[in-house]
Amino acid sequence: MPWKTDSKARPKSGADCIPVPVLSYEAGIAKGLDSRSSARVLRTQGRSYSCPVSPLDIVIPPTLDVFTPIPLPVHRPFDDLLPREVKLHVFKLLVLSHEQEYEKRIADGNWTALKASASRNRWVGKDKGVRELVKFSRVSKSWRSLVFDGQLWSELAVTAFPKLPLPALSRVVSQSGAFMSTIDLTGHTTLSPESLFKLNHSLCISPALPDNQAVTQLKNINLQGCTALTTRSLHDLLIRSPHLENLCLKGLSVVNNTTCELLSTHCRSLVSLNLNRCLNLNAGGLHSLVSGASARGERLRLKELRISGLKYITDTIMAAMGKAMPHLEVLDLSYTRDLHNSALDAFVSLPLEEDDPNSIVLTSREIGRDPGDVTKYRRRVTRLRHLSLSHCLLLTDIACSNLAHCVPRLELFEMAGIGGHLNDEGLIRMLNTTPHIRKIDLEDAMDISDAVLRSLTPVNHSPSQRKSPETPQVGQELEHLVVSYAVNITNEALLGLIRNCPRLRVLEADSTRMTGKTLQEFVRLAHSRRMADAGVVAIDCRGVSESAVTDVSKLTRPRLGWRAHEAKKLAYLDARDDEDLGVGQDECDDKRVVVKTFYSWETVDAVRVARDRKRKTRRALNSSGSSAEDYFSSKSPGRSKWWAPGGRRRSGNNSPSLLDVNNDRDGCTIM
Repeated sequence: MPWKTDSKARPKSGADCIPVPVLSYEAGIAKGLDSRSSARVLRTQGRSYSCPVSPLDIVIPPTLDVFTPIPLPVHRPFDDLLPREVKLHVFKLLVLSHEQEYEKRIADGNWTALKASASRNRWVGKDKGVRELVKFSRVSKSWRSLVFDGQLWSELAVTAFPKLPLPALSRVVSQSGAFMSTIDLTGHTTLSPESLFKLNHSLCISPALPDNQAVTQLKNINLQGCTALTTRSLHDLLIRSPHLENLCLKGLSVVNNTTCELLSTHCRSLVSLNLNRCLNLNAGGLHSLVSGASARGERLRLKELRISGLKYITDTIMAAMGKAMPHLEVLDLSYTRDLHNSALDAFVSLPLEEDDPNSIVLTSREIGRDPGDVTKYRRRVTRLRHLSLSHCLLLTDIACSNLAHCVPRLELFEMAGIGGHLNDEGLIRMLNTTPHIRKIDLEDAMDISDAVLRSLTPVNHSPSQRKSPETPQVGQELEHLVVSYAVNITNEALLGLIRNCPRLRVLEADSTRMTGKTLQEFVRLAHSRRMADAGVVAIDCRGVSESAVTDVSKLTRPRLGWRAHEAKKLAYLDARDDEDLGVGQDECDDKRVVVKTFYSWETVDAVRVARDRKRKTRRALNSSGSSAEDYFSSKSPGRSKWWAPGGRRRSGNNSPSLLDVNNDRDGCTIM
């Protein structure tokens, strides 16, 4: 061996310590040769002590496990090579591709009612694209930052997701809130005040100066159906939204007069305001909204105001509205039970000496007053296009006389539910000054006569007598007319209106004197004019017989169907589905005319019965086919299923037989 020691006891001191063995191979060989000359000495010494050092100890052990896989570099071109703006554009195109795919399916005719009702098609178009976009946030942290980038979430419309968890909504708003200009939370009944406070905090941007208040960039807010909110949480959102233009708070009980005061102070850019059916709001709040602008010497920018069901409205408030809202185009005053004829007169009245370029001077005859009175009246010419006065029970046709010559741009006029207080004179006076009228709702106007229809029927003049295209005749642009329960209107007046109004698309005349020939004439004219979604309502019209409806069944449909998942429970019949029922008409074909009569509803019932019969037949055949190999399957007409408890012991008695194929009885079996 290249190393050796004597046989004496090992010294205890450090100086006499055994030398460190030589680990060099060449030195060990040389030392071994020298030891041969002293062989005698080796024989007289005791046994040597071998050093515990092994040659393997000079090998440096590896620091890593040999079984650990060698890491390979992963190349991610999307993450590593593309700039961030390009990545965001790719995600934008993802949502856009789903919209284009949905539009293409509709244009190609591949979208049917049955496909739309399937659970996999619950979200289509943009809604489906948004869902897929959110799923991509699970890929990685970098993708999550891209998905929730504010450039992709300028609009947050989650109406299609009413059960969206609040943490998911908060996650989107917390990362993209500063970029959002639109937020639509319609139908989110579980949205709590605390959650709205958190969302409001995330929507705010940091102020430029330390003394300024943090505000949002919101321009459109829709909280319809968010019934769990409180007044404080709502006001906190409105105070921090100075750029707000469109606000919908329909049906919220937390809205009160203070809400209108805050809107007047902090939201001066409002263009559209919907406060319909807010139970704790009255005319005092509207007065605060108007007086606030008047005190500043300003006029409101409102173009749309909906205050259906407002209480305690007075002439003074209506006069202030007319002065402070010169740009108003849509006004909904339906179900305001305190509204009088004088209130509408105050809305359009101006002092005679006031020289307003948007006003007109009228005589007593022109506004429906004493013809012998020489008094002049100045009236404001409004920009109203849509006026709703339905179910204002204190109004009469005098209200229409007060509006004559003041609404020349009127297109939609609703005055339903007035009853016998609505007569011809005032109504005709106003309609004669509305050449652009497109829709009129006079339901339940029992005392109107043929004179109203004649005022809406255009006269076919010769080319030399025709007026310029800029001022059409009254009735030339009429598209929708509702005269249900107008029992004094004759069939001849309806027929003349149908033939002379070239754009008439919808006629609701239930409980009138309409006959079957008039109904057929409407259907044929609507089909020849190629009108989409045309319809006629003739329920409880005694002159309309079953044969009259059957004769035009090839051109009609009983309901106005549409292809969407929301229409699943309505079970519309679509010819594209090829159900082969043998009954019914295509309810989703917009070229067919919708005819609503008693006999039309029978068609709907016939389709439902045919579907039930077909479903039961298929179920019975499938059950019979599953036990066809059983030799004893036809011995007993038992109705219980073969997989019922105990059915394995008596498969013949439990299997369905051929007698069950056309048997309409289904459900529990009486033992």
